[in-house]
Amino acid sequence: MTSKECPYLDTVNRAALDFDFEPTCSETLTTGTNIYACLVCGTFFRGRGKQTPAYLHSVNEGHSVFLNLTSGKFYCLPDNYEIDDPSLKDVKDAFRPLFSKEDIESLDKEKTLGRDLFGRRYLRGFVGLNNLNKTDGMNAVIQALAHVKPLRDFFLKCGSGESFEITLNIASSKKKFTKKRKGSDGKKISVDSSNTKQTKVTIDPSTFSRLADCFGDIVRKIWSNKRFKCTVDPHLLVQAISVASNKRFTIGKQIDAAEFIAWFLNQLHLGIGGGRKAGSSIIHAIFQGSIEITSRQKKNLDDTMNGKDIDDRLGSDDEDDILQKEEAKAREKESQTDVIEEISTTTNFLQLTLDIPEKPLLKDDSGGLVIPQEPLVNILKKFDGVTFNDVLVSQPNGVEKEQKRRYRIQKLPNHLILCLSRFKRNLFNNEKNQTIVPFPVKNFDLTRYVYSDNKPSMKAPSEKEIRNMNVKELKELLSTYGRSDLASGVVEKDELVNMCIDFVSKSLPDMLSEKYDLIANISHVIQAEVGREGKSDPLEDGSYRCHVQHKATNQWYEMQDLHISEVMPQQIGVSESFVLIFAKKNAAI
Repeated sequence: MTSKECPYLDTVNRAALDFDFEPTCSETLTTGTNIYACLVCGTFFRGRGKQTPAYLHSVNEGHSVFLNLTSGKFYCLPDNYEIDDPSLKDVKDAFRPLFSKEDIESLDKEKTLGRDLFGRRYLRGFVGLNNLNKTDGMNAVIQALAHVKPLRDFFLKCGSGESFEITLNIASSKKKFTKKRKGSDGKKISVDSSNTKQTKVTIDPSTFSRLADCFGDIVRKIWSNKRFKCTVDPHLLVQAISVASNKRFTIGKQIDAAEFIAWFLNQLHLGIGGGRKAGSSIIHAIFQGSIEITSRQKKNLDDTMNGKDIDDRLGSDDEDDILQKEEAKAREKESQTDVIEEISTTTNFLQLTLDIPEKPLLKDDSGGLVIPQEPLVNILKKFDGVTFNDVLVSQPNGVEKEQKRRYRIQKLPNHLILCLSRFKRNLFNNEKNQTIVPFPVKNFDLTRYVYSDNKPSMKAPSEKEIRNMNVKELKELLSTYGRSDLASGVVEKDELVNMCIDFVSKSLPDMLSEKYDLIANISHVIQAEVGREGKSDPLEDGSYRCHVQHKATNQWYEMQDLHISEVMPQQIGVSESFVLIFAKKNAAI
């Protein structure tokens, strides 16, 4: 039975409604698909049949309007009929925000402030997250990832629950392996397995893991302008994170943001259906790059001369000749004992970790601490493709062995995550490197750090060449650079020609280079007295905050849990940055 006219709709109390918590019956503490929210008092109950907690609540308290927290349908109890009334649309939008294609495309142009039920103004996408006891690190990572445009758009599209297709470049094999010995025969073995294939993948949101589903839900709430309150409670997501990590990341325990974002992205990749092959999910398409790691170490050659064989001719008339030959063999062995072996592997990454050099904290004339600085370009020397760095590598027998390693970036992702290694564990607690790492907020050029052997030499066509192209060639031009979406909906050839000319002149130069703009910065701040004399743990006692930019106004905001304030971009570049997320200029995804 369905009724469009319910006499109890005026009893709905929107100010009492909060859908951010887990749907659990307040009386039986059970969860599942049969939980209902009372729209009069906001309490959750199980069932709607006779003698169920929801039914008894409606009879005893006179509360008649309920919402099924799984299907999103409204019911009147105890009469037990479905309510279909347009006046409840705002409740449904607050419960489960939905975004059309037009809504998603207009998000970065939106300047209008929303207003909650209590009259408080807020900017969609820039709402506070409740701190559930030392969950500020998780909040900062969530806010940062929620402002990565292709990731945000993907999860906003998943809100309807309907399946859709995306195109991914999935690797046909795993990695490249090269082995080379210096000082021997110089043989080099190389297997290139970097081929990728464009594949259409069907995304079914109903198959997502609990963690991926909760993350998508919180992203949609952050970017909704139809909420009843201007804050979001991340309780469901934090609980899913705690379960998935076996309480490695949980309430009441501060996280290392670099470790957490690495784990979290991997869980999202698996949770939305990603596999072992590179490029098999939207996470890989956005954040995955490739790097060649060359390990250089000394290797002793197996030689039968390790044990001295006694020649049975010694003591004969030819003893002098025999001794000379043995000495020559010994000298030859000595020259070949230590052979430098280089082993190169090409592997994929979702983030790059940078080591900050240790620098002492000095005091100025007034006794205050002078925080040292080290520019980001200096720290990136680790990935210059030339320098060999000393590292300790664990061996199968548990012993650490010293190696020299060189890192060469083969391919940078369209969204690059840089993690600054600030914390180091000693015998008692964590030590923090407080060195300030200045970096450019816009036009960060990383071209010189990319060494790709098979990188095609691309030359932009001239305006004359573009005007002489036919429609097929124009579309192929856009497709070559991953911007075939620009041609969708274009009917006239002249319009397509002008679009291609505009693309080649304005966007393509940045695409052919490796220039990046900052889109999110996560910093860690501690009080001045924390960390002195080993009295406090800087990781546990510090706090995280996130800096993100509002695209429509170019204004940067600092978000720390529920506190949101404007900030100058010059301040971001000299903050105690921990995790940086850069977006390639004019990237397709």
